[in-house]
Amino acid sequence: MTRVDRYSKLQWDHDFWSLVRYFRSLRLAGVKLTQWLDILRSDACLPAQIKKFPVDTELVDLLIDYIHDSSELLNNSLLALRTEEEALAFCKKKKFAVGSTTTRNLSHHQSSKALIATVSGIARKACAEAGIGVDLDPQRRAIWFSGQGLHVSARNLDGAIPSLENPTAVWEIKEYWGKTSGGSKMSDAVYECQLVGLELRMFESKSGVSIDHIVFVDGKDQWNCRKSDLLRFIDLHQQGLIDHLIIGREVENEWPILVKAVASK
Repeated sequence: MTRVDRYSKLQWDHDFWSLVRYFRSLRLAGVKLTQWLDILRSDACLPAQIKKFPVDTELVDLLIDYIHDSSELLNNSLLALRTEEEALAFCKKKKFAVGSTTTRNLSHHQSSKALIATVSGIARKACAEAGIGVDLDPQRRAIWFSGQGLHVSARNLDGAIPSLENPTAVWEIKEYWGKTSGGSKMSDAVYECQLVGLELRMFESKSGVSIDHIVFVDGKDQWNCRKSDLLRFIDLHQQGLIDHLIIGREVENEWPILVKAVASK
């Protein structure tokens, strides 16, 4: 997925992104959405608040445009999502070994790790060709240190180039292949990536270090049932807390190009 220039030019901590986040929390649609936007535009204040909070008219206009643009990005993302069968077929074609996530209750769907296998298989090949290291199964947190400070990732990540010590790129993988409607774990996935991205941007701002934060998402059945969470991933990407958001089959054609570029830095 690409970032839209109009929004990517804004800083990640611009007031606009707080307005977007507030808007998402309201879960408005249809007539209620139209009415809310009309009031926001006419009053230049957040509607239905005890204390008036002014909003610049330029931000209001930008929000209206963003709602439309992000909706289009969501539709494209839904089309890019793969079924588990499609993901496994790609792994078979590329001869990637695929593990599985097992649960104690055998009546539950035992999901494959097809996306992990694909991301790792492509990264392993690209990094070997570039003569650079890669950690495909981190068992501890990533750490960065410079003359301006120290940063440790909030949680274990899913991959790092060239290692967990001062990596130039890290990634997180969010694949859900169950046949149910998903659940709070998918909202948690958004919050986890937001936290990692926010802390990376804050560390970069004081250290001058540059780090690529990459997120992979797949699972057609469950993400189609959690469109609001997928939309929040899109928001984080456009905001810049996620540098590269790779959805569904994009891992097959965009990830090989991206990982080569990252490995050659």
